[in-house]
Amino acid sequence: MQNNSLTMATEQVSKEELLRKVKEIGPDLSRFVTDERNDRRLSRSVIGALREAGLYRLYLPKSLGGFEADPITTARIVEDVSSYNAAAGWSLMVANTSTWWCARLSDKGIDEFFENGPDTFMAGAFHPPMRATIVEGGYRINGRSPLTSNVHEAQWIFVTALVMSDGEIKMNNGIPEVRGVVMRSEDCKIIDTWHTHGMRATDSNDVESTDVFVPDHLTFPLTQEFEPNRHYKGKLYRFPAMGASIASLIPPVALALARNAITELRSLAEKKIPFGSTVSIRERGSVQRKLGMAEAYVQSSRAYLHLALSEAWQKTILGEKLSLEEKAGLLLASSHTNQMCLQAVDMMYSAAGTSGIYSKNKLSHYFADAQVIRHHGFANDSRYETAAQVYLGLQPDLPVIAF
Repeated sequence: MQNNSLTMATEQVSKEELLRKVKEIGPDLSRFVTDERNDRRLSRSVIGALREAGLYRLYLPKSLGGFEADPITTARIVEDVSSYNAAAGWSLMVANTSTWWCARLSDKGIDEFFENGPDTFMAGAFHPPMRATIVEGGYRINGRSPLTSNVHEAQWIFVTALVMSDGEIKMNNGIPEVRGVVMRSEDCKIIDTWHTHGMRATDSNDVESTDVFVPDHLTFPLTQEFEPNRHYKGKLYRFPAMGASIASLIPPVALALARNAITELRSLAEKKIPFGSTVSIRERGSVQRKLGMAEAYVQSSRAYLHLALSEAWQKTILGEKLSLEEKAGLLLASSHTNQMCLQAVDMMYSAAGTSGIYSKNKLSHYFADAQVIRHHGFANDSRYETAAQVYLGLQPDLPVIAF
């Protein structure tokens, strides 16, 4: 199933080499951004460049041909890729999040999942859950999930599902039983719903499953405690979900968008002379103030995010289990970074005046993309409340925070 030379190669690639690869492919990533936006999915060229660089394998175990990269390195790579192409950075989030969750599959499930090699791609969605009816040898899956990014690229689809028995939700100690379910994409129907103003090339359409049979070994209980399969024994797979699949993958895209917006405004400020003025906008105090605040928002939130990731990662390396409050801290850092970057982009869009409203201006696209990312279920502004619920000793409204 696995080429030994490939395994050795991935073990020898350093963090610096991975970051250098991003710079090398950067021009290729940005070349087709306009076409991809119109097509509402990434080009074959960009997918190929990311795959050839191995960037879909950041969170894949070394034994399967991956890099098993640490979360801080991954966050830097996703941010760098997103600076060239936000949708490409988003695809790294999708692929590597899915790979990380595969730690919960059985050995047999892993063998089947990666039967065609380490670059197997899985798209998925956590909410709303589908229905998994118990049948001999597995489950029959029915339901529909939205926001399944890069769905046309995926060989597999991940969903959560409520376990059903005799037409009723199966309960364990008063709690609904939920399973993670991995289906072959060819067994699902893609529904064309992704018609948006921002992040258009992410191909985040709906998927529908109708009586799809999934064997037991391609499912797992969605619970906090689990025993990883033989490939997923490393520290990375003991890192909290809030760090591995959220903090290191979602806010880095927002950081790149905000940085690009600041760069674009600085370039515009040197030459734009607004109506009724004899000097460029860089001479205006209101523009100066917005630029300064945007810089502070981006730099401070990035530092906050990386500090939270680094502290949590160090504890994980030492074999320490993070408390629920520490996991809430990762969620809070993710949400805050996302929201601060949104404000930074908004200020740059505002400072640009009418120049920013034209589709030919990159600021209009950064603004639209930021409006989409702001609503991500794991990093929107309601997650301030989720973190605070934990700090106040209340039951959080996002159960997966404990994973």
